[in-house]
Amino acid sequence: MEEPGWADIADWYDGVVRSGRTPHGLATRTMLGLAGDVTRRRVLDVACGQGIATRALARAGAASVVGLDVTEPLLDAAGAQEAADPLGITYLHGDAQRLDGVPDAGVDVVTCQLALMDIPDLDATVRAIARVLVLGGVFAAVVAHPCFLAPFASTADDGTPVRVVGRYLTEGFWRSPNPDGVRRVGQWSRTLSTYVNTLVAACFVLERLDEPRADGALAREQPVYTEIAMLLGIRVLLRA
Repeated sequence: MEEPGWADIADWYDGVVRSGRTPHGLATRTMLGLAGDVTRRRVLDVACGQGIATRALARAGAASVVGLDVTEPLLDAAGAQEAADPLGITYLHGDAQRLDGVPDAGVDVVTCQLALMDIPDLDATVRAIARVLVLGGVFAAVVAHPCFLAPFASTADDGTPVRVVGRYLTEGFWRSPNPDGVRRVGQWSRTLSTYVNTLVAACFVLERLDEPRADGALAREQPVYTEIAMLLGIRVLLRA
């Protein structure tokens, strides 16, 4: 049987995200904090999916917001929300590894929420983001924490919840065996140093890292993430 991709699970995934039983709320708050004041700034949300972060950026006062994604069913969901509750967002079908249709130095802020680990070519994606940003522009990304959400990691509880990580330094594509989880579509495992070094090589300057503590429903359902970081946030500036 053919392995599922994002288009295959788009309806299911959209429903799960809307349920609030995911880290997207925490990720969105983290991303907004890293992006900083977007008032009157041109923003591009890369790999925007159904537009959770994109809409948050528009509500934060950005002058213009473009969401770009390669998965058409997720863009359809984003477009339906925009039609029902217009915020002035433009959605583009495109590949994060190229950002076709986005002009050079055409945006002030680029964001990418819970998606860099889903994109095969990190180098190409980061170079494309550098191309479309103005000098001094901000790139804010939130990823599944590479140290603790490594391939096949698990949670154990001997009184204090812990994460058991058996494979961190070996990078590559992997799929979760959980037939009901989002990682059945797979993701690219990369080390923390790979993320940072790739950004530095593309002329970005690291300004801030964030490892938010789970709260609310996420903390109640998965208390391990109140002490162990589930997400890693990164803010970098394009060197002038």
